[in-house]
Amino acid sequence: MEDRDTYSSLQEFSEEPTRDGNELVLQQSAGSRGLKRGIECLRGQAAFLVIGALLVSVCTNIILTVLLIRMDRGASSDSSLLLKVNSLQKRYIQLCDAYSSLGKSCSQTVEQCRECPAAWLHVGDQCYFFSSDKLDWTKSKASCQEMGAHLTILHSMEQHDAVEKEAKRIGGFDYHYWIGLSDIEKEGDWRWVDNTTLQHKYWDQWSSEPDNHQSGGEHGEDCATLNSLSKTWFDVPCEHIYKRICQMAAIQLS
Repeated sequence: MEDRDTYSSLQEFSEEPTRDGNELVLQQSAGSRGLKRGIECLRGQAAFLVIGALLVSVCTNIILTVLLIRMDRGASSDSSLLLKVNSLQKRYIQLCDAYSSLGKSCSQTVEQCRECPAAWLHVGDQCYFFSSDKLDWTKSKASCQEMGAHLTILHSMEQHDAVEKEAKRIGGFDYHYWIGLSDIEKEGDWRWVDNTTLQHKYWDQWSSEPDNHQSGGEHGEDCATLNSLSKTWFDVPCEHIYKRICQMAAIQLS
């Protein structure tokens, strides 16, 4: 009976008749069965991540191969494609981190899948994030990239109007936001962060923007902000500190 007392906290005994008398047989308790289920759950999560990693690795290699071929041919959309590839890679890393954390505790609540991350504005097939902190243009660009996004690119009136209204709603008196537009590479040649040119222009006409005002210092005014008060753009020194608008493609769930 000493063995029975020793293991009673982890396992249960039953007696089975044998030729020499009854023999004690160990049986798994509810606690040990729960532990077994937990281990199986973790193994399942690990298998999911390994399979997912292999699939995404293959897809990424295909995309990169296509990108290299297009670069060799001098395709005009190289920068745009590269931006999308970098965004997908970053968002996949974030997904892996989330599921790795989930795998440590199978009882964690799983967030519902959605087209855009939580707290992002969904417009058409795009998602927009409005920061609460302020950075210069270069650091703002890097911050968006860390999120698997990029500084916003406003090619349509629908995008511009939706982003301007949201910036005005949440920004209050802080109505300047960085957008992904600059002429850093060549003065007067305004390009989006994916190297595409302007399709629609919303420069402030009252101030004759962009004016590259020399009060901006040695480099002038090479980066653009969205002014939600006037609903227009201004060119300003890239070293100024403003909030930012990040953008990523929405994930189609159906």
